[in-house]
Amino acid sequence: MSYDGFLPFISAQLQYLLNHYPHTIQIEQARSGTRYFPGSLDRFTLLIPYCQDHMKWDVIYNAEFPLAAPDVIFGAEDEDFHPFHVVCGEDGDSRLVKNSLTDWNNKDPTRLLALVIELRDKYRSYQEKRVGEVDDDRLKFEISTIVSREGIEMHMSSGFEKPEEVKFAVPLMDMNINKMVSACPWRHPQKIYLQVIYPVGRKYASAPSAPSSEINVHS
Repeated sequence: MSYDGFLPFISAQLQYLLNHYPHTIQIEQARSGTRYFPGSLDRFTLLIPYCQDHMKWDVIYNAEFPLAAPDVIFGAEDEDFHPFHVVCGEDGDSRLVKNSLTDWNNKDPTRLLALVIELRDKYRSYQEKRVGEVDDDRLKFEISTIVSREGIEMHMSSGFEKPEEVKFAVPLMDMNINKMVSACPWRHPQKIYLQVIYPVGRKYASAPSAPSSEINVHS
């Protein structure tokens, strides 16, 4: 992708992110949010791989206040994801915790990468907590059989127009597939994943839906 139009410090952070993030990230919808610097791009959408799919996060810089840290807007389904707040005390008050934004330095090209890595790690923990709270005995049993496997990811999906389901991405083999492919076109190491999708049924359903599964190669 061309970085023409981005402010220099944003361009530097984007390039560092794409060159050093361990998985393939895509950038969409680069745009400008300022009327005082026409043509200066200061916001975009990141497609971040997770659980054999992509999360779409909007990253909003402010061209008029370049020293300010960017805002990150998550998907509509993740409105309860508040990565930098922790609930404390009996009254349920929340407080901010130290994170990648608290000491933001726009001149440091590594900062966007650090932010994305931290947010993705917290999102993974958030999804594990959501899945662990699902009241489904069959699902709890399946989690107990795979939770010790390193690198597993899980995602709880729900909405008004689709039934609840839990998706797992389980790495199957620890090998470098890139070396097995002649003239390998991939920049990042590829792994083989088993993807399993469990419909979350009602607790007393007489015939719960069967899970579906498939095997994918992914970076």
